[in-house]
Amino acid sequence: MSVERPHILLIVLDSVKAKNTSIHGYNRKTTPFFEQFAREATVYTQARAPGMTSLPSHTSMFTGLEVEEHRIHDLVSHSLDPESTIWHTLAEDYDYETGVFSDNVNLTGDGSLKTAFNQVVGRRGRLFPDATDPDIFFNSPEYLQSDSDRSKHIEYLLHCIDDSTPIKSLANGAAKQLSRTFASATLEQKLDHSADRFLKPFYSWIDAAEGSWAACINLMDTHLPFYPSNEYDIWGGKKKQRTQAAIDPTSWKVYGGEISWNEWIGLEDLYDGTIRQADAYLQSLIQELKERNIFEDTLVVITSDHGEGFGEYSRVKPDFRIAGHIVGLHESLLHVPLLVSYPGQSNSQRVTELATLRRFPDTVKAVLKDNWSGDEFVPESSVVASASTVDNKLKSQQRAGRYCDDISKYGGTIRAVYRRKDGIIRKYLVWDDDGVTIEIEDAQTAATVKQEDPHENVRKAFSGYTDAGVAKRQGDIDEGTLTHLESLGYV
Repeated sequence: MSVERPHILLIVLDSVKAKNTSIHGYNRKTTPFFEQFAREATVYTQARAPGMTSLPSHTSMFTGLEVEEHRIHDLVSHSLDPESTIWHTLAEDYDYETGVFSDNVNLTGDGSLKTAFNQVVGRRGRLFPDATDPDIFFNSPEYLQSDSDRSKHIEYLLHCIDDSTPIKSLANGAAKQLSRTFASATLEQKLDHSADRFLKPFYSWIDAAEGSWAACINLMDTHLPFYPSNEYDIWGGKKKQRTQAAIDPTSWKVYGGEISWNEWIGLEDLYDGTIRQADAYLQSLIQELKERNIFEDTLVVITSDHGEGFGEYSRVKPDFRIAGHIVGLHESLLHVPLLVSYPGQSNSQRVTELATLRRFPDTVKAVLKDNWSGDEFVPESSVVASASTVDNKLKSQQRAGRYCDDISKYGGTIRAVYRRKDGIIRKYLVWDDDGVTIEIEDAQTAATVKQEDPHENVRKAFSGYTDAGVAKRQGDIDEGTLTHLESLGYV
């Protein structure tokens, strides 16, 4: 090994479910690089996310705690103690340089998980990244402390006139206003383009690192809204992109009846294109590591924080359908891809045991000790997951209330427990008084069975979890972060 300690790289493809990846048997070739990479890496075929939204799931990945233990569901109400993360341990105890690269507001927004990292490269979705960002300006002391009675738009105009790049800064402001006023697929693509926004800064950062580094890259190409580039828009097309821009989709609009289920389900064709696009970016990223001669010295973990629903019917509430990732613990939300390349690994490996992303810190620690076996994501006990419903998320209550007359149906306690018994994977799922047992074969095949009491299985599995005390009451979140959360459908 050319470095004293291995580099650590966690790559999260936001909202990618295992079912829509060709490495898991999907009928569209969405992940050809995954399949190629699997020949030299470890593939976990039964990996589950600990939560069904970004913040709780990432928090579990960073801390090794179940959602039921860290209890961080909502960026608006709670923040995480950074000292409880594996990133803090790596920086403080092992002298790693740590960094996060993403425009996921839960990772790089105000009051987010970014406090766990030394280097933060966040939101870069502007026409001209080197010019003024209107979101930043409207939350700056220059604007907030001004006693002028001029409109915000005039204030921004005056700022741009004095800026070193006035035309570009004005264009950023105009584009932001237009994106809020008009439905334009072309404009959305320009504002929220490729993963290069974060890969290029990541390459510069690792090239400048003097020792071992540890990074999390979260790519939002695969998150709503879905705008694959022309090269990868294989199954959707411009017509569907225009429809998406026109309906400005969020999950709550579906549940409120403002968007039809057919319109929502139609977006899956675009979603698949974004997965294919992200797969191509992963190929280029791995190639960059190999060309720098550091791939063999790096723990590479490729996964997703949760999946995405496109009208699947709930098994625990058969009349309920899944839109996005805001309600439920359906397999489309929890079963995620997981590929791991351990430092120096030369042979492929396939792990069919149940695995959980919560084991990421344990995997890192095993690699640091040079004592990895290739099944570090497999826990000794059951795999569990907890939902973040409107009862846990204050802003989701407000968001749901805008579109839905009765939001109580989206609340309650939803928990899942997975066990392998007699070679069969069983999922015990409860939603308040309703419960169901499901037998799972793979990402494409599952069936409801009438065996065992799901409530008793869930009760036993969750009885030992208590509050770990890592959540801190959140202070005020800036308006830019709230706006970004809303644009992603979180609030």
